[in-house]
Amino acid sequence: MRKSRPAYFICAALALALLATASAPAQTRGPDPTRDPKRKVDPGPAPRKLWERVEISLTGGLGLPLTRWTTLHFAESGPASGPRITAENKIKTTSAVDLFVGASATFFLPSGAGIQAGFGYLKAGLKSADRFEFRSVAGTAPAYTADALGGGELTSVPIFLCLHSKFQIPLGGRKIQAFTSIGPVIFLNSVLTETTAGAGTVVADRADAFLIPAAVADTTWTAFGATAGGGVDLRFSTFLAITLEARYYYAPRKNFAWTWTPGIYDGVFRAITGLNFTRALAAENERNMTPLTVDPSFVQFAGGIKFIF
Repeated sequence: MRKSRPAYFICAALALALLATASAPAQTRGPDPTRDPKRKVDPGPAPRKLWERVEISLTGGLGLPLTRWTTLHFAESGPASGPRITAENKIKTTSAVDLFVGASATFFLPSGAGIQAGFGYLKAGLKSADRFEFRSVAGTAPAYTADALGGGELTSVPIFLCLHSKFQIPLGGRKIQAFTSIGPVIFLNSVLTETTAGAGTVVADRADAFLIPAAVADTTWTAFGATAGGGVDLRFSTFLAITLEARYYYAPRKNFAWTWTPGIYDGVFRAITGLNFTRALAAENERNMTPLTVDPSFVQFAGGIKFIF
C-alpha cells in the first residue's frame, strides 16, 4: 500500500532537521579561557635553592709560627790513655713573623648554617743560633767557644673546611656582624735550615776543634690538624664588606735529623790540618745530636675584602 504524500514530506523534514543538528558546531557560553592571550600560566613551585648566599673573602696579614726548639749535641772522644776532648753544641731554632695570605668561600644554607672552604699560605724565616764549646779533658788544648748563626724557612699551606656561624654584637647603639669558624685542616708543609756546628777529634795525641756545616735538608710532608677563629665584618653595601679575623692553625709537631757535611777541614788551632771528616765521622756526631722539632702551628691576623652574592 502506498504512503500518502503528506506523511512522506513530514518524514523527510524530520530527517533533514536531525542531520542539521548533528553537523552544527557546538555553542559555548562566554569566551574560551584557553584562547585568552593574556591568561597567566602557573609555572608551579620554584625549585629549592641549595644555599641562600655566598661570601668570598680575600685576606692578607701576618702569620706567627710557633717553632721554638733547642737541639743538643754532646760528644766525647780520644784514646783511653791519651788526651780526651769534649764537643758540645746548643742550637736554638726560632721562627719569625711573616706575611700570610688566604682566600675562602662560605655557602650559607637555607637553615642559616654556613659551610666555609678555603686555604692559606705562610712562608716564614727560621733562625738557628748555635753555641759551640770545645774542651780538652787533659788540658792538651785550650778551650774554645764559638757562636754561629744559620737560617732557613718554614712553609705552611693549610686547606680547611669549616662550620661558619654569624651573630651580631651590640656596640654603641649599633650592631656589628661577627662570625666564628672551626673545622679540620690538611697541611702541606716544608722546612729547611742550616747552621755551623762544632766537632772535636784527637789524632796522634793532637787535639783540635772543627767547624762543620750542618743542615736539615729540604723536606715536604702532609699533616692533618684543625683551625678555629673569629672576626667581624664591616658592611659598606649589600655586596661588599671589610673583614677582620684572627685564626689559630694547629698541626702536629715533626722531628727532623740534622745532617753533618763530610769534607776536608782544618782545625781551629791548626794542630790538625786536612782532616778527612768522613761520612762515618758525620754519622757518629749525628747520633749524638737530638733532632730538630718543628711545630707548623701558627696564629694568623688578617684583614681583607668580602664579596657577598
